[in-house]
Amino acid sequence: MVTGAASGIGNAVRKRLEGEGVQVFATDIHQTGDLIVADLTDADHIEKLAAKVGTPDFVINVAGGPVAPTRSKTLPALPASNLVLEDIDELQWAAVIAANLTSAFLVCKQFAPRMKARKSGRIVNFASIAARRGSDRVGVHYAAAKGGIIALTKTLALELGPFGITVNAIAPGFIRTPRIAEANWGNATQAFIDSLPLRRAGTPEDIAGVVAMLCSEAGGYVSGATIDVNGGLYFGP
Repeated sequence: MVTGAASGIGNAVRKRLEGEGVQVFATDIHQTGDLIVADLTDADHIEKLAAKVGTPDFVINVAGGPVAPTRSKTLPALPASNLVLEDIDELQWAAVIAANLTSAFLVCKQFAPRMKARKSGRIVNFASIAARRGSDRVGVHYAAAKGGIIALTKTLALELGPFGITVNAIAPGFIRTPRIAEANWGNATQAFIDSLPLRRAGTPEDIAGVVAMLCSEAGGYVSGATIDVNGGLYFGP
């Protein structure tokens, strides 16, 4: 099951797994194609989602972003300028925490017991470079939510490991998705691209490849890790 699959990284993950022969249940709050529509900040929606998808082998929590979607505005535009502390009110804080951190918690809470009963499964959560080094672009609410994802991932890896379940996180750096390009973030300047050790922007397919590895036999002994996929922009201890 892939959440946040309507566009960008989530859509690329879906396509990569399908290309590997995986039957994918794709979900998003934004309706497009054959996606299962669900608001992952709502436990009732997740319960209904579980009734449709059963017990997945893989749960990939891509859903989230620096601007929280709503049921009336399901694909909001990214901010055109940097978000600073004074720009963020309590409602924005709560909404972004819910869209990024609470959603992953609720999805794991619904599906992990099913995996435990089967004694196998892979969970991949999505953090961000914003949680690894901070960010003056996306705001403290988003960075804090993604920091929570890293802690959630480590704790679940400890809890679920004895049941044969791996839990990992991916922390993307600058990934050139259509929404990022439309918002004119970073990739507008060659100087930024040249500052990356790999000298190119990342693609959604770069992230999807790491997800595929974590879901394969090659990733079977990786758990509790946060994997930085950022072209060398950041590599922490």
